[in-house]
Amino acid sequence: MKPLFTLLSPLLLSLMALAPRAALIDDMLKARDYTRLGQLDKVAELTARTDGTALEMYPRYWIISSQIDQMPESELNFFLERYAGSYLAERLRGEWLKSLGKRGQWTLFEREWPKLASWEAGSELHCYRLQFALQRNDTREVVRDGRPLWFSARGLNEACAPVFDALFANGSLQQDDVWKRIRLVLEANNPDFAAQLLPRIGNPAGIDRKRLQAVANNPAKAINNLAFNSRGGREAALFAINRAGRADADNGRNLLEKIVSHLPEADRRYAWSRLGYHAARQLRDEALEYYQRGLNLQQLDDESRDWFVRAALRAGNWNLVANGIDAMPAEKQKDAAWRYWRARAFAQAGQVPEANRRYAELAGEHHFYGLLAREEIGPMVEPSRATYKPSTAELQAIRQLSSVERALALNNLEWRTEAIREWNWGMRGLTDNQLLAAAEVARQTRWYDRAIYSAERTKDLHDFSLRFLAPYREVTQVYARQIDLDEAWIYGLIRQESRFISVAKSGVGAQGLMQLMPATATWVAKKIGMRNYNPAAVNEIGTNVQLGTYYLKHVLESLGDQPVLATAAYNAGPGRARVWRSSRSMEGAIYAESIPFAETRDYVKKVMANAIYYSQAFGQGETSLKKRLGTVPGRSGTEAPLDDTP
Repeated sequence: MKPLFTLLSPLLLSLMALAPRAALIDDMLKARDYTRLGQLDKVAELTARTDGTALEMYPRYWIISSQIDQMPESELNFFLERYAGSYLAERLRGEWLKSLGKRGQWTLFEREWPKLASWEAGSELHCYRLQFALQRNDTREVVRDGRPLWFSARGLNEACAPVFDALFANGSLQQDDVWKRIRLVLEANNPDFAAQLLPRIGNPAGIDRKRLQAVANNPAKAINNLAFNSRGGREAALFAINRAGRADADNGRNLLEKIVSHLPEADRRYAWSRLGYHAARQLRDEALEYYQRGLNLQQLDDESRDWFVRAALRAGNWNLVANGIDAMPAEKQKDAAWRYWRARAFAQAGQVPEANRRYAELAGEHHFYGLLAREEIGPMVEPSRATYKPSTAELQAIRQLSSVERALALNNLEWRTEAIREWNWGMRGLTDNQLLAAAEVARQTRWYDRAIYSAERTKDLHDFSLRFLAPYREVTQVYARQIDLDEAWIYGLIRQESRFISVAKSGVGAQGLMQLMPATATWVAKKIGMRNYNPAAVNEIGTNVQLGTYYLKHVLESLGDQPVLATAAYNAGPGRARVWRSSRSMEGAIYAESIPFAETRDYVKKVMANAIYYSQAFGQGETSLKKRLGTVPGRSGTEAPLDDTP
């Protein structure tokens, strides 16, 4: 018999490892709470205990960030040098640059700006950069980068105001540009912000905050009180037409026809284009008619032009599909969606060699349109299986990357937001081999969403077993077989819903692997006779999958066994999925392309494409995307009611 201490040593070692981890968790939680309370002296005391750990920079960052305007340059430089290349160093440098810009310390700003890795156009930081250009009298940069920022439908940070003032002062922006922005803002349904812009043009006649609010409240009534002999009055009238059309394109048309004689041709065409856009999003057959009476295709904004093409797809008018895509800017035409549909238009026009050339370019890409393009040019080509498997040394090298080490430590703390930021930062610039090694490290730690994130970033070397992970099959197979539901489709949906994070919770309250809304989970539990159902159990993997698969099967059967409709229903509700059909049958790909909600449109495409990869991985189920999408039948008046289906 082995000595007792020999038997206990693994347990003792485990406890010894857990003790520092528990202490670190406690210290980090305290440091974060003290920071929120402004008790920075207590945070400073804790740094003595967190120093030397993977997360030592976090309390130090909180101390400096909380008093960035007063922090000595030496302290900032010490942090930035000690933690150079880290996510928090980049974040702190951005905060410091904002502080320097706000205080007009342009010498330091000039020194630090080139060290910043990235920044967002139109951000506060960007506008301080342009203020710096003003200080250097670099009018060319201010005009080149600042003028486009003006044409935004949303308000920008106050740091941008001096830039715009300078552009107006030197004539780079003029009154007509204010009117253009007011129109953009009103298109975005923001009358309050539009009113804030009016002083830029001397508060013109015919338009003011009160009139705009009246239009927003009741377009049909307010339009009777507008003065069409002033530009302000006409802009308010166009807002009324747009506002009414947003709710119902017919209502907008009625208002336009009522006042059309008072509008110049350019305004009439603009109004018809807006009604075309709204009718297209409302899936109205008359959308193309409205578009034809509006602006030419090159004059439309990107979103309006996109919906022109979608309306043409639903109408089966391939000439207009081609015209709409050809009118897009060159960069826009590179989007996978428009490359695929343009190829289809070439095929419909009998230009098969050109269509096949375009399909071939898409076929090597791993997404919805790549799969469709592959089917157009021949038999399905299964994705190549990765021959590269990272060695133990390569996996250890990834674990030792400081950003990965911090990400894993933060994930252990269940600080998901911070952990994801660190992980994503660490993936920048990695080779395909390193990305696959990182994906495997994440998989081994059951951090499935980051495994997928890293595996999806490879350019030439791919491992589809990591891109399309399939954990919890011992659970999903049971429920899939019980109700005869396609397991590949279930996995395609779970991958999109939660990336296999069982505790995932959306901003609207959906929970668990299959992201069930509380009301939906309760409804299903009642339907299946689940006794003593506790809403807190929805995050339990078995319960979540049982409830989610039942609901998916229910909406599938309610919608004529059409997977593309059921997928849309799972995201947006079965009532909407039905309404989005046409009066006549259409191919499933066109149904998916013309879903009015951008989130649901993207969701359906990804779930259906995911299902193909899982079918290939599982060796079961339909591996043709076109067959999965099928043909969506037209609306009929004999369908069974959805009753109380959520």
